[in-house]
Formats: sequence, structure tokens, C-alpha cells
Amino acid sequence: MKAASCIPRLLNFGRRFMFIFFGLSICLFPAVCPAQMAVYPGSLQSTEALPSPAQVDDFLQLAERNNPGLKAAFHRWQSAALKVPQATSLEDPRLSYMEYLDKTMETEREIGLMQMFPYPGKRRLKGTIESTEAEALHKEMEKARLELRSQVKDAFYELYYLEQTIRTTRENLDLMRHFESVATARFGVGRGGNRDVVKAQVELGKMENELRSLEDSRKPIHARLNALLNRPPESSLPPLTEITLETIEPNIDDLRRQASFSNPELQALDMRIQKSQTMLSLAHQAKYPDFSIGLNWMDANERMMENARDEWIASFEMNLPVYRKRIEAGVREAESGVRELLSMRQELHNRISADLEDQLYKYRNAQRQLRLLSDVLVPKARQALEVTESAYRTDQASFLELIDSERELLVFQESYYRSVADSLQALARIESLTGRPIAALPRAAGPAGLQEAPLEEEPATNTAPVSPSPEEPPAPSHNPE
Repeated sequence: MKAASCIPRLLNFGRRFMFIFFGLSICLFPAVCPAQMAVYPGSLQSTEALPSPAQVDDFLQLAERNNPGLKAAFHRWQSAALKVPQATSLEDPRLSYMEYLDKTMETEREIGLMQMFPYPGKRRLKGTIESTEAEALHKEMEKARLELRSQVKDAFYELYYLEQTIRTTRENLDLMRHFESVATARFGVGRGGNRDVVKAQVELGKMENELRSLEDSRKPIHARLNALLNRPPESSLPPLTEITLETIEPNIDDLRRQASFSNPELQALDMRIQKSQTMLSLAHQAKYPDFSIGLNWMDANERMMENARDEWIASFEMNLPVYRKRIEAGVREAESGVRELLSMRQELHNRISADLEDQLYKYRNAQRQLRLLSDVLVPKARQALEVTESAYRTDQASFLELIDSERELLVFQESYYRSVADSLQALARIESLTGRPIAALPRAAGPAGLQEAPLEEEPATNTAPVSPSPEEPPAPSHNPE
């Protein structure tokens, strides 16, 4: 009989509980429709076109707009910034409801509300931890932007070197065809041997093979640039504008100071050191208790007592941080974290300093090569080729000497453009390490006898075996910015 009499009470309790629960849910917590995640298509690559002809700044701007790695770094920073209000907020209050099944008791039901409060200062420290992490991620986003710019410049200048090398190879190929025709004509009138013609044809075959290899090497560089711009790898690139090379004489001590204080990777690590120090302060706060304050309403059972009144009860709770070994272990863990990050910063500072010295050496070495090639080697090699060609026509030089002079000029021309690219690539990496652009000084003279034209994807092959003379104006030079 007792069990049978309890069933209606349980059913009545269930109905009351569901009614109160749904009523409070509707009143206190408005309905919120969960935001649907955006469904992205399979490809998010950009179709934005570059101007024609394009300069390095066009590539940099497009990369900063579309590069997915940089976008990911931005969203990581934004996500971390949104953790600050979550860390400083109080926890949700706890609502309780009790229904007394025994209706002979003085209280029929009870509703309680409890709010937990951390020890004063804990929420502020948690907010500082999250805000410092967000600042570190902001510095990492800046690091990603500088690295992206360095990679774009590196690929751009490599493409510049390649296109100029293709152009000079084509010019020298036309020159070799001219020499072949001269050797054939001399052989036809009995003034030269057949070996000169064969030697010219062998050199032509070697140069044609080298030209095909150079033209084929465009594809990986194009794919590299397109990947940085978030474009399909097979996307075509427009012709490149002329490059202006300017002399840079950076202050070495100033660059070292900038690398020590302005490098965003170091700044991000500094933020994480501050975060770990705040975590240490929070670990010390674990020895202080958190507390909760509550308020309960007790509904009096009027059927059991006449003139029964409802009761209000205030409550207070707190945890007891008595397990000191656990707290001390947390403090020592936080201290080790601080020491770890300090050591990491020193290691990173040493690596950045070494990288800076390496790039400064590469820049200085490239500048020395440029001056030597521009002022001495290229003009002298061109002059030697002209003298050897005149001597060959009058039987005072062999055809092998003529080919050696032509080959030497081609090597010096390629070395000049290689040094231009190396110089600008080193400057781009120095800017990435220091976190700031490097100011340029007035324009320096280019190499005599070298002409630079706008770089095209498929430059037309020259038909005349005429090369620029040493008296022609210097080549335009390149501004790294």
C-alpha cells in the first residue's frame, strides 16, 4: 500500500518540476538559435588579377589581402582576444529545486540560488593571462606578415633574375648564330676549317639546351608566387616592370638594436614571458579560498501547520585549500615555465643575431660583386669579345678564343643579375628580421653595357646579332620596396 501511495506523489513531483524548470528557462534564458557554420566551397583560391606590367608592391599587396596563412594568423588573434571577457566573467549561478515527497514535513518545497565568487584578484589575473596571449598572437601575426613579404620578394627577385638570364642567353644565342654564319662563310671561301663550324654548332646546341632549361624553370617559380598569392599554381603572371637598384648602406649597430627590440617573434615571446609571470602570480593565489553566496526560499506546508510562513535562508560556502603540496607543486611548475621561456628568448635572440649577420654578409658580398661586375668585368668582357671578333675576321685569333670570349661575357652577365637578386633578397630578409623597412640611399650606377627591358613571360627572340656597346647608359636599378 505504501508503494502504491508513493506513485501519485512521484508523478505530481515530476509535473511540478518540469513546469518550474521550463518556466524558468523561458523567463531567464531567451531562446537563441545557434549560428550556422558557413559552408565553404572546395576551393578558396583567389581569382584577383595583377596589373600588367606588375611591380613587387603589386605582388605584396595581393599577398597580404589573400594569403590564407596570414588570414589564419589574424583569426587566431581575434579568437584569443575574445577569450578575455570569458576569463574575467563570473561562473554561471546555480539554481536548485527540491520537492519534499513526505507531505507531513513542515516544508513542502525549496528553491535555491547560489553564486560562486573567486578570491579577489583571481579574475583580473586570468584576464591578464588571456589578454597577454592575445597580444602575443598579434605579434605572431605581424611576424607572419613580414615573413610573407620576405617570401614574396624572394620569389619575385628570383623570377627577375631568371627572366633577365633568359633574355641575355637569347641575345648570346643570336650572337653565336652570327658567329656560326661567319665561320660557315669563312669555310666556304677556304679561309677557315670545318672544325670552326662544328664547334659553333656544338656551342649552339649547348646554349639552346640551357635556354630550354631556364624557360622550363619558370614553372616552379610561378607556382611558388601563385601559392603565396593564393592563386591556382597554373595561373599566368603578367610581365614584370623594370627594377631600380638603389645603394643601401644600413647602419649595422642600428639594425642590431632593431633586431633585438623590434623583431615581432621576440616581442611575441616577451608577451608569453609576461603571461607566464602572471600565471605564477595566479598559482600563488591558489592558497586563497573561493567562496559562494546563496539564497534559499522554503515553501511552508500549510496543510501541516496553520499560519505557516515561508522562510528565506542565506548561505555561505568556501573551499578549503588545505592540500599545500598540490599548491606548491603548481607554483614550482609556473616558475619552471618562466625560466623555460627566458631561456627560449635568449636562444631566439642568438639565432636572430646570427641570421642578421649572415644576411648582412650576403648583402655586402652581393654589393661587392655588383661593383666589380658593373665597373670592370662586364665592360672588359664585352670589349674583349669585340676585339677577339675583329681579330678572328683577320685570322689573328682562333674560333675557340672567340667562343671563350663570348662564353665569358655570358657568365659575367648572369653573375651580375644573380648578384642583383641576391642583394635584394638579403635586404628582404634583413627587413623581416628587424621588423622595419630599410631606407634607401641615392641610386647607384649600373653595369656598363647591360640593358634591362621589362620582363615578359615569353620575350621575343632577337634576330640581329647586335649587342649593347660599353658606352650605353647603365642598367636601371631596383628599389627593394
